[in-house]
Amino acid sequence: MDFGLEGKVALVTAASQGLGFSIAESLVREGAKVAICSRNQDSIEAAGEKLAAIRGEDRVFAVAADLSNLDEVNGMMDQIIAHFGGIDILVNNTGGPPTADFVDTTYEDWQRGLEMMLFPVLQMTQRVIPSMKEKQWGRIVFMTSTWVKQPRQSGVISTMARSAVSGLSKHLSNELAKDNILVNQVMPGPTWTARSKQIVSRLAEKRGVPIATIKEEIAQEIPLGRYGTAEEIANLVTFLVSDKSSFMTGTSIQIDGGQIKSTL
Repeated sequence: MDFGLEGKVALVTAASQGLGFSIAESLVREGAKVAICSRNQDSIEAAGEKLAAIRGEDRVFAVAADLSNLDEVNGMMDQIIAHFGGIDILVNNTGGPPTADFVDTTYEDWQRGLEMMLFPVLQMTQRVIPSMKEKQWGRIVFMTSTWVKQPRQSGVISTMARSAVSGLSKHLSNELAKDNILVNQVMPGPTWTARSKQIVSRLAEKRGVPIATIKEEIAQEIPLGRYGTAEEIANLVTFLVSDKSSFMTGTSIQIDGGQIKSTL
């Protein structure tokens, strides 16, 4: 199936590993030119080399940037736009804060959460919209979490910040539809990545039980009986940013193996 991504320029953030890397890999395989970023210079360069091996170095541009630093975010955007000439597809993917219950959080925890998951998303989205309007074509995907729909234990900071992103996604889908800029939200459920391993490890330590116990408990909540994979999430995102999704905007799609039990 031709997704119509040949030559499109995509930016996928937090892409040195996990969901971000799998999404970038999928887009490269479909013919897109992909810019990726991560805080660690060595990690993002290594990820860039892996992606370049798929379709060539001219398809990939790797930049080290700390998304919680808006100066670095702007610098990253300047470099990518100068290198590729613009951005057609933005996949807003960010890391998450440490897990904590509300009573154990501080103002500084909330500030860091917003600096990590909301403020850079606002900045990057503002930067890509003007050129998308000029081309009358664009795709923006916000990677959030099923925690937006069904909060989980000790995830209060992530739930709060990602819920704000969720609201932004829906608003922009209405505001930008006339310009053929499609905006959607993807809400992954339990997916076995480095981030999930960290969360499970913290919960296991807090309860004083083996990591395998927490992982199995969560898996039992999922009708499919297992965690998802990063590749499965990437398949959905690739569809959403393609020409095949041309009548889809303003959606919030959970991809969770059936974990969320609500009908809507």
